[in-house]
Amino acid sequence: MILGDYRLRIWHVAAGLLVLAVGSCQAYDYGSRYQSWSNLSKKELVESARWYVRERAPGQKVCLYAVTCDKGRPRLVLVKDVNAWDIEAARQLAWDRRFKDYCPGYTANFALEVAEGGPEIVWERKRAVWSFYLDRFTPRMGRFHGPHAFSEKEAEPCTAEHAVAG
Repeated sequence: MILGDYRLRIWHVAAGLLVLAVGSCQAYDYGSRYQSWSNLSKKELVESARWYVRERAPGQKVCLYAVTCDKGRPRLVLVKDVNAWDIEAARQLAWDRRFKDYCPGYTANFALEVAEGGPEIVWERKRAVWSFYLDRFTPRMGRFHGPHAFSEKEAEPCTAEHAVAG
C-alpha cells in the first residue's frame, strides 16, 4: 500500500512537471507574439522588407501590403505612402482578427510582393507574409512550411513606383 501511494505521488509530480513545461512553452509563444505585435512599427516593417530583398529576393523591388476589412472579409491593400499610412489602425485590425474573430479569412495581416518587370525570381519568393512568430517577412511558400495565405481577394499589383525596398 505504501509503495502504491509513492508511485501515485511520482506520477503526480511527473504530470505536474509536464503540464508546467507545456504551459511555459505556450506562455512564451504567446508572449513573444504579443511583444512582436506591440512593438510593430513602420520602421520595423520597412527594415524587414529590406532584409527580405537582401536575403530572399536580391535585385528586386518589393511593395508593402496591409490588411483592411472589406464588407466583413479581409483584403490586402497596397501601401502607396508609408509615411501617411496609419500603422496603429492596421495593428489594431490584426489584433482584432486574431483575438476577437473580426474580419475572419485567409489573408495575411502584412505582406510583401515583388514588383513586376524586375529580374526573374523563383515563384515561391515573389510574395512574403509577416510572421509575428519570427518578427519578419517570410516567403509565402517555403521548404519547411506550407503555403501561407496572401489575400483572398486580388490585390493591386506591385509596381516599382510604390516599392518600399529594393
